[in-house]
Amino acid sequence: MPDPTSGVHAHHRSVLVVEDEPLLRELLGSALERRDFEVVTAGSPSEARRAFRALDPDGIVMDVDLGPGPNGFDLAESLLAEETGAAVVFLTNLPDPRFAGRAADDLPPGIAYLRKSAVHDIDLLARTLDATMRGAVDAQIRHDRDPARPLSGLTHRQVEVLRLLALGYTNARIAETRGTTEKAVEKTVARAMTVLGADAGADQNVRVALARQYAGLAGEPLPLPLHEEGDAPIP
Repeated sequence: MPDPTSGVHAHHRSVLVVEDEPLLRELLGSALERRDFEVVTAGSPSEARRAFRALDPDGIVMDVDLGPGPNGFDLAESLLAEETGAAVVFLTNLPDPRFAGRAADDLPPGIAYLRKSAVHDIDLLARTLDATMRGAVDAQIRHDRDPARPLSGLTHRQVEVLRLLALGYTNARIAETRGTTEKAVEKTVARAMTVLGADAGADQNVRVALARQYAGLAGEPLPLPLHEEGDAPIP
């Protein structure tokens, strides 16, 4: 029987859950099964591809960060290229695609995007799956377009530089990676600080402060040491 509290009558539609964290993967699968979805889970892109072809699902719930290798955006594009009509719901910690190196509008059409921190009960996920399968995606289930999302005021370039800071890159390495100058990196960080209202007090390393803010949102561990010996903090 469908869960009477869910507001969704799934009629045994099939769902592939792709999540690399084992406990969350099992919790999501069990919760969706209780709402009358047929569920298969996968913990990696390779497992997901095999399960996708075996199940031919009506919908996919997918994290963006799937560990080393292709991320959820890459995987979704390859699966959707098979034109089975499967609906895709991204369920992720990332505020928007820029945190995975994508442009803000560079996502497949018709998808839903939910931030894990904003999903307070499984019924929201079930309703989102239902709406996406029916082609009824609206702004309420596109958290990546929410103007109040974290770091929404930053440009794609500023987010990318913060991402590299969080990975422990020096100014010189960021400049080399992005094909710019170190001065351009410093200016980009300075503009990001202005947008974020960051306080670069005398006892605060600006690089560490910004990297920690990014890493906290992206769910990425900070490397130690955060900057290489001899690399001065960004003024």
